[in-house]
Amino acid sequence: MSRRTRRRITPLITVAGAAGAVLLSAGAATAHVRVIGDVIPGKPATLQFRVPSELAEATTVRITVEVPTDLMITSVPKLDGWNQETLPGTGGKGTQLVWTAEQGHEIQPAQSETFQANVGPVPDRYSLTFNTEQTYSNGTSVAWNQPKTGDEEPEFPAPVLVVDPEASPPPGSADGAQQPGTSASAPAPSAGAPSVDAATSAPAAAEESDSGSSGPLIAVIAAGVAVAAGLAVAVLRRRGARDGSHA
Repeated sequence: MSRRTRRRITPLITVAGAAGAVLLSAGAATAHVRVIGDVIPGKPATLQFRVPSELAEATTVRITVEVPTDLMITSVPKLDGWNQETLPGTGGKGTQLVWTAEQGHEIQPAQSETFQANVGPVPDRYSLTFNTEQTYSNGTSVAWNQPKTGDEEPEFPAPVLVVDPEASPPPGSADGAQQPGTSASAPAPSAGAPSVDAATSAPAAAEESDSGSSGPLIAVIAAGVAVAAGLAVAVLRRRGARDGSHA
């Protein structure tokens, strides 16, 4: 490839790279508490709870995860810098997993931490929901417990793990049902963490964007990347043909 050809293609590749960077930024802006796990119905599994710290002015100091009543916790791996408690469920609720940060190990703004739990046989159904409460150093408490009931993700979605995509979702949620144990209302705050309504406890990232607004943006960026790549290929072919005719 001649030096002139390289100079003409470089701007096109730069445009594609910039579009990819914007795409990554859009994904980061919609981060929420998530549950991840490679699960098979009837088999034990290891679950990971990924928790981002979304408030700019405070750190995350405590995480409380409510486990579905029909899922047994077998063990919880130790996480450096965090104290863990497993509390029995009361009032029809499942077991609670509580992680509290030691001084200096809090989740800093714009950072995240992953908490693990080993569970017994996974029940054979469409999905499992893990209502989660996130407590910040300034006393703000965010309840991630809202079920998805439409095309757009709610402001504080409950972490949901899909177990069997081929199973029939119960009626009521976005996939067909509101999962057992989920509620659109926030649970009562724990001691030392005053309750804050959704308007005052909304993380900065959640206020700026949601999945409904980022979807069209991602589609446009993807189209731009494809066009840029096509133009680059066309320029290469045209230059190759021209060089061949002069040979």
